[in-house]
Amino acid sequence: MKPRPTLSPLTGMDVPDMTRSPHRSNHRSNHRSNHRSNHRSNHRFGRLLRISVHTTAAVLVVVSLTGCLKQILFLGLLIHGPPSIEPDFESRTGKSMTAKGVTVAVLCEAPLELQHDFGNIDREIAKYLTFRLRQHQVVAVHHERVQAWLDEHPDWDSPTELGDALGVTYVIHIEIEQHSLFEKNNQNLLRGRTEGLLSVHEMSSGGGGKRIYTRDVRAQHPRLAPRSTYNTTLPNFKREYLSRLSDQLGWYFYEHHNGDDIPDAT
Repeated sequence: MKPRPTLSPLTGMDVPDMTRSPHRSNHRSNHRSNHRSNHRSNHRFGRLLRISVHTTAAVLVVVSLTGCLKQILFLGLLIHGPPSIEPDFESRTGKSMTAKGVTVAVLCEAPLELQHDFGNIDREIAKYLTFRLRQHQVVAVHHERVQAWLDEHPDWDSPTELGDALGVTYVIHIEIEQHSLFEKNNQNLLRGRTEGLLSVHEMSSGGGGKRIYTRDVRAQHPRLAPRSTYNTTLPNFKREYLSRLSDQLGWYFYEHHNGDDIPDAT
């Protein structure tokens, strides 16, 4: 049977059934809920996507800037070289051996036993250091002039006597206490070692002078490991060591750079 139409109490006319179907109501409710859920998911995904894009862009900018900075630093090193190190003599005394009008004489002493074992080691060290100073704009008196004076005055007493005779501004005085070209207790391994005292005497215009700078000398080459006698000859190693030793001594008086001591490692 068909359901009877509902009559309006006022008009007596049929009133359409306005009651919502439960199935239709649930369908609309579910549709709205799914729509809201999808909207929130899409919004959350979009936000995450924007964050990822911004983060990626920021990383790319940092990487590109880092690359630019590296290129700038590398270009600066090519133009200006590595950072320089102020000479210890200058930093401690406020004076410079490369200043205009300054002249220098190098004097080296060694005990008789060292001279017996290594020949004229005192003359050789003075010769190598004088050469190194002249290479770096220090006006140093030729070592032959210094040696000629020493030969003529074997009983000299003070480095200032040499300074007065040669008319220099400074006298670099090196007193060698220990010197060796071999590893301890092993004649098959080569490693140069030198210990002693280095001082600088400043000459006065009226004659005489005074000591203004002193430091201990402790040199070693190579630093990391000794060299086998099977890889080089003793004369060649001796020349190599004196060259490195003169550099290490010279760094007290002229500017050098970070990394200059890398050859001393091996």
